[in-house]
Amino acid sequence: MFMILLGLIAPQSMAASGPYMWGVGPVVNTMVLPGQYPVGFPKETKAEDPDGKMKTLMDKTGGDIGIGVHGVLYMKKAQRVGGHAWIQKGGGDFSSQNITLEYDFAGDAANGVTVLAGVGGGFGKQKWDTGGVGELTMNTYILRGQGGVNYRTKRNCYEVAGYANWSIPGKQVWDETGDAEKVDVSGGFYPTLGIEATMFFGDFRPPQNRGGGKGRRKKSGRR
Repeated sequence: MFMILLGLIAPQSMAASGPYMWGVGPVVNTMVLPGQYPVGFPKETKAEDPDGKMKTLMDKTGGDIGIGVHGVLYMKKAQRVGGHAWIQKGGGDFSSQNITLEYDFAGDAANGVTVLAGVGGGFGKQKWDTGGVGELTMNTYILRGQGGVNYRTKRNCYEVAGYANWSIPGKQVWDETGDAEKVDVSGGFYPTLGIEATMFFGDFRPPQNRGGGKGRRKKSGRR
């Protein structure tokens, strides 16, 4: 289903001759900023401490790790579409599941290294479950920007990138321990900056380097 989604947004790349280049492989990511995620929880998750200050009852996330799948289809040398599907775990009993689709522009740099940058969007689900306090769950809409570098061989591509994700909350539900009912809440601020690494497996040879073209040119030349 993941590659079908990519194909739907890149019909040019799925012509009879096949995509210009393509690859799919495992991706690992982690959030760098904020140091403890998120920047802020909804006000309903806060309570007054002994000093009279409002303090969140939830534990923020630190030491997270995300693992998933990253796929790309090059429509031509300088443009590609791609997508991520990943799950994430971290401190504060944090977990999330996310899917994003992206559009990148690529340009060749020295020594076979390619630089790229793009934007994307998607959706996901996040949850914090602080034992003995409560649980916050939400659906999110993700706005994404990314930039990175990669190095390609014929069948593999190694990529390191930085990304900025802003998770815009949809429905948020707060379930405080001891309460009889769950409560719909609003607010909170959920931007992140992070890094990721992907190892792609696929075909990273431009069409003119895949063989057969030389023989056809000779044949046409003899006519």
